[in-house]
Amino acid sequence: MEWIDSVLSQIMAAINQGNTPATVALFFIVALTELGIPFPFILDSVLVYTSYDAGIISPQVGLVFLVVFMGRQFGAGILYWLTRLFGNVFVNWLGKRYPSIPHRLAAVESKLGNQAIWAITIARLTGLLTVASVASGAIGLRYYWLVLGVVLSSVIFDGALLLLGSGIAVFLPDLPPFAIVIGIIVVLALAWGIHFLVSRYRNRS
Repeated sequence: MEWIDSVLSQIMAAINQGNTPATVALFFIVALTELGIPFPFILDSVLVYTSYDAGIISPQVGLVFLVVFMGRQFGAGILYWLTRLFGNVFVNWLGKRYPSIPHRLAAVESKLGNQAIWAITIARLTGLLTVASVASGAIGLRYYWLVLGVVLSSVIFDGALLLLGSGIAVFLPDLPPFAIVIGIIVVLALAWGIHFLVSRYRNRS
């Protein structure tokens, strides 16, 4: 618990001081997450704790949101253009490393159409970040549709985490950092479990 407190305090101190290595590290953590390389609970904890510590209307929150937003666009853009330029070659290569992607890709592709922006947003909000970007490139969607889908999903998801942190600061101002992180882990684990069960039920039906 002391280690968690220490790490979050160091992250916040680095952000508050405008530490360039810290913001660059956050940017690449977000970009790599978009590429399918997970960093469990790090980003969520940073967003919640930033608004909890600094307040939702603050330069720190603005900086973190901007860095996260740019990281999401950068990572999603890389996947889109790799798929758009190299097509099935890249999809097959990706499928060898992530076997579930081809199946999910087909499902997402079938939903992308005139409502592509909303379909991308919904796919991303259900955890299919990588798949949504690959599918957009594979079927040749306009790039700005993906950009707008990333914008909407980022505003909804990241904005919700920032509001959560701000709400905790109002109602539980003395809550220790480790309790916030544990709470995030529990909530996300429950959300993932519910999503998994719903997906299995739909597949069976």
